Amino acid sequence: MTGRDIRKRFNLAAYAVRLRRGIEAKVFRLALRITLIAVLATAIISVSGLFLLRASMSRISTDLAGQMSEESRKSLEEQALDELSQEARAKASLLDEHIYLIDYFAYMLVDESERILRYPEVYSPFPVEPPESSNDGKLVMQLLHDDRTSIEEARRDSARFGNLGSIMLAIAQNGPDVLSAYVSLESGATIIADSDSGLHASGTLNAKQRPWYQAAVEAGDLSWSEIYEDTAGRGFVITCSVPFYAKDGSLDGVGAVDLKLSRFSDISGIAELTENTSIFLLNSQGVLIDEDSEVGSSDTPLDGEAGKAAKPGNLAESSDSKLRELAEAMMDDKQGVRQVALDGEDVYVAFAPLENLDWNLAVVQSVEKVMEPIRLGERSIDTMQTQAHHAITQAISVMVAALVAAAFTIIVLVALLSRRFAHALTAPITLLRQRVSEIASGNLDTVIAIDTSDEIEDLGASVSSMSRELKEHIRNLNKVTAERERIGAELSIATRIQNAMLPQASSPFPERHEFRLVASMQAAKEVGGDFYDFFLIDDDTLAVIMADVSGKGVPAALFMAISKTVIKHNAMGGMSPGEALSSANKLLCESNSASMFVTVFIGYLTISTGRFRYANAGHTPPLIRRSDAGFELLPMLPGMVLAGLEGIRYRESATSLSQGDEIVLYTDGVTEMANEKNELYGEERLIQAVSNVPQSQFERLLPELKSQVFGFAGSAEQTDDLTVLALQFMACDASCAEDARRLGGRKQTDMTSVMTSSTTSSTTPPVHGESNGDLNSMRPARRINTPTNQGAIHE
Repeated sequence: MTGRDIRKRFNLAAYAVRLRRGIEAKVFRLALRITLIAVLATAIISVSGLFLLRASMSRISTDLAGQMSEESRKSLEEQALDELSQEARAKASLLDEHIYLIDYFAYMLVDESERILRYPEVYSPFPVEPPESSNDGKLVMQLLHDDRTSIEEARRDSARFGNLGSIMLAIAQNGPDVLSAYVSLESGATIIADSDSGLHASGTLNAKQRPWYQAAVEAGDLSWSEIYEDTAGRGFVITCSVPFYAKDGSLDGVGAVDLKLSRFSDISGIAELTENTSIFLLNSQGVLIDEDSEVGSSDTPLDGEAGKAAKPGNLAESSDSKLRELAEAMMDDKQGVRQVALDGEDVYVAFAPLENLDWNLAVVQSVEKVMEPIRLGERSIDTMQTQAHHAITQAISVMVAALVAAAFTIIVLVALLSRRFAHALTAPITLLRQRVSEIASGNLDTVIAIDTSDEIEDLGASVSSMSRELKEHIRNLNKVTAERERIGAELSIATRIQNAMLPQASSPFPERHEFRLVASMQAAKEVGGDFYDFFLIDDDTLAVIMADVSGKGVPAALFMAISKTVIKHNAMGGMSPGEALSSANKLLCESNSASMFVTVFIGYLTISTGRFRYANAGHTPPLIRRSDAGFELLPMLPGMVLAGLEGIRYRESATSLSQGDEIVLYTDGVTEMANEKNELYGEERLIQAVSNVPQSQFERLLPELKSQVFGFAGSAEQTDDLTVLALQFMACDASCAEDARRLGGRKQTDMTSVMTSSTTSSTTPPVHGESNGDLNSMRPARRINTPTNQGAIHE
């Protein structure tokens, strides 16, 4: 070790010592100052506060007592009102159970009536006799009829309904508060279980004119009537009625149960209420039914007109505005608590709705009764106030003495402990700084060993762990970087190979003036699954292909290469467009373990005649522009994708092109290009974009389209390959046609024969049940509302 190294290390150690001593002194002085300031401030504030507290205790006690009394009053009042509301809900629930029982009786009566109508052969006639005076006071079955029905007709129509007797008698006898149960038929007969035979001595009852009957028929289901007075003077009554129907769905009658309301205890069977508490009911019209409701007088006796409301009192029509507001609140809010004046006394009214009847139940309790526990609480608060004042006065004296002693003790202890604390705190910090400096200088193998059992030790361990992870990360980063560079180089080579497989899109046939071609393919990744192709099958036949392989990246590129090679081989081998696709589909299905597929459009242009034959394998339809019209979708027959299903036969379509006509082939990467708002480019924008380019400027078609598409996408990422191929037919002059006929020779004749044969066979509908796998026989052709001029052929 040289002298320079020794001096360097000595200077570093001296600097660390000075740093440690400086931090120790600062920590010691800071801790001592903070302690002195805190103790003195606390002592001054505490002593001052205690004396001020004792001086102002009378005022604070008064304010506190008032506040506690107010809060206690509010709390106890809320608690009492909540208990009153709970009591209303509980009693409403009990009454609901009773109403539900009456509903059940009515439904049971109707269900049995409908069973008699549906299965009359099961029930023997069981006649019921008209009312007899000897049965007055006895619960018996009675037969009634309306004014238009004789007793004989009533006996005949109700013969089998007599079997309901046991049910009706059981309801009338065992149902709490039930006056009677009856079944009224549309024919005019009524069977009733009632103990008052004298009431029905006339034997007549015009049931269909009663409001309860009409309400049930109108509702088509269970209905409760308004309150009315019982004709026999037995109190107020409401009726639960349900219609029943014959087999053919026609109305056959109504079953009903009368419920007595003369006293509230008869209604609900609710247990006795607490002292100074009462209860009442309010129906949907505001009619009040309380515990003491007696039979009210009625100006019109209910002699055959029972059902007219005989109201014991209408709260909604009260002259007292508070009571009217209470009625409105009960009918609107359905649940709550209100304070009103009843008979000169302030009361609380807690109300809750009945679930099975559009009524409200209210529990009434005097305000004086509610305030009793509140006054007891206020007296208790006064007692507690006096005791608290005495206890605080004694505590103040003790706390002052203890505060002085504690302040002195704390100052002495802090002075002793601060120095030890400062040394213990700064030593590991100094060591940590030294080790971090070593790591920062590049020594990632440095280990920080600090044993303080606190956050500093955790920090040292974290720095050591970070050093190790950083070293490992650097090593992994070097590996990943090298691997990415290798993959990038391979993908770059794959991109060049794929581009080389596509035909030259710029001036591909400079010696041919009968047509013009432009094409472009821009992959979403380094390599893509789209491809286009065009080539001369012979001197008079130009083939164009557009395809889209499922998926992206390298797998799609490999499948694209195979598909392109197979299809071109078939076309060059003399196969028609449909045959080329059918053969390619067979080969691709044989070795498609990855379950990939490709959509393909292939077309043959006969240069000398402008005849264009084509077939489609699930590809998007191309666009065609006639010389005298705008772009539109090229009509075509539907076809299954290649490699999707074996045994598919692809049919062909054909059209004729005139001079200047254009065909644009594209993949769905164009129409499905999305912008930042996730909106798709779509066919309408595509047709508009290519239509804006005149036919005379054919070379601008692809640059203009790409500009429009990427302008629409904006900053959105390209997610699919974008491929376009455009063909413009320029037609032949006389010398060109003569050369084509001379060069084409017999091949042209053969191709025309093949086209004619294909067209003839494709127009013949497939035989039902063929098993050749032709998907066109299983899916209708897409219909496009485009003109079929210039020789377009639709299959």
